[in-house]
Amino acid sequence: MSKASIPGLAKEFLETYDAASKDQVWEKQRDTFRTFWSTRILEESSAPPSEAECDAVIRILDRNGKGNTKDSEAVAGGAMIPQGAWRRMFIGFRANNKLAKLLDSIFTTDDSVSKGALIDQLYAMNEGQKNRLTGQAGNTINTFLAAYDPFNNLSVISLKDRRALVEFLELPVPFDWEKTPIGSQIVQSNQILYAALQAAGVPGSARTVSVFCYSPAVKPLWKPEHTLKRIDKSVSVSVPSNADEEEPESSDDESIRESLQIQAALAEIGSRMGLKIWLPKSDRARILTKWQPGEGVLLNELPLNYDDVTLRTIEQIDVLWLRKRSIVRAFEVEHTTSVYSGLLRMADLIALQPNMNINLHIVAPATKREKVLKEIKRPVFSLLEGRALSEICTYLSYEDIRHLRDEKHLDHLSADVLEEYEESAATD
Repeated sequence: MSKASIPGLAKEFLETYDAASKDQVWEKQRDTFRTFWSTRILEESSAPPSEAECDAVIRILDRNGKGNTKDSEAVAGGAMIPQGAWRRMFIGFRANNKLAKLLDSIFTTDDSVSKGALIDQLYAMNEGQKNRLTGQAGNTINTFLAAYDPFNNLSVISLKDRRALVEFLELPVPFDWEKTPIGSQIVQSNQILYAALQAAGVPGSARTVSVFCYSPAVKPLWKPEHTLKRIDKSVSVSVPSNADEEEPESSDDESIRESLQIQAALAEIGSRMGLKIWLPKSDRARILTKWQPGEGVLLNELPLNYDDVTLRTIEQIDVLWLRKRSIVRAFEVEHTTSVYSGLLRMADLIALQPNMNINLHIVAPATKREKVLKEIKRPVFSLLEGRALSEICTYLSYEDIRHLRDEKHLDHLSADVLEEYEESAATD
């Protein structure tokens, strides 16, 4: 996408994108977000926001929010933040009004230098907190900024995507991506990209410009994806380079102990939901030092009717939740650096039983999140008979499992509650 081609692409884009009516939608959504923010988050005398109130705003922030459809208008399609994590973030703002007020200052400050400094201050204040507010990609802050003012803040929420656009368009930037504080990166990249694309021939609001960047004719030009054609459809895949590969697997005692604690937490969560639990016999003794099942909860034999090879594969999965003779959920807890072992076992299962319809999950530390989501999309996992692994296997963080285990009302919840926490690598 050279500058010379942008006017033509913009003209074609605007023939099918009704910018005026979309901006009207975003005026309403902006007002909804601002009202929620001022009355339910900043106003300390009001009651904490309900789950339904939070979800209405989450649908504005993230197209993956429960209740959204493919055509829903949301800031981001790939914020990669589970619905439950968004909710906890809002509740956290109510508990930490100082943090909420600092974020509000970021929203309302017009001076770009001050805004960047405030974002850096927010990152410093939130350091060490595992609330997904201040990630290095800037996704959450940029999502909030675009919801608060979608007409001046791009919906290109990832700094990685912004850098790719800047470099593809060969735009000069007055800062060093590797050394400049994240606040300046967020503010200046927004200004540079928005101004440059408007000057190059893309008219309209920041929202319109953002949708243009991700439109089917434009996105592949600056963010090419690899695709594989299956008999039934084409699927997106990732092809990691040597630079993406990490150091050899680690099997240190600390990471193994932590993974066993997560297996025990998953077993506890399932049992409290009234489900039967399966644990690999090789892990049981160690897990049972951390979780004491009730009578009849832990299965000694799997009540499944599969061939021996399939059964041996299933028996090695780290945690299974079952109801009667059906697997409800299957979990692989990844403590290794490569994160391959769990994915391979899930892939083996689907290869053996392509018509098996169960929910699969890779559970790993937050530090391995991006690695897991990338590896799920490897070509070998995308050519499985039936469905690509990325369509049926999701990521759950250790943090989310611990949070769910501490939920007081687990006895009244179903396994579907995991949908609020899981993250999918499937291409939208």
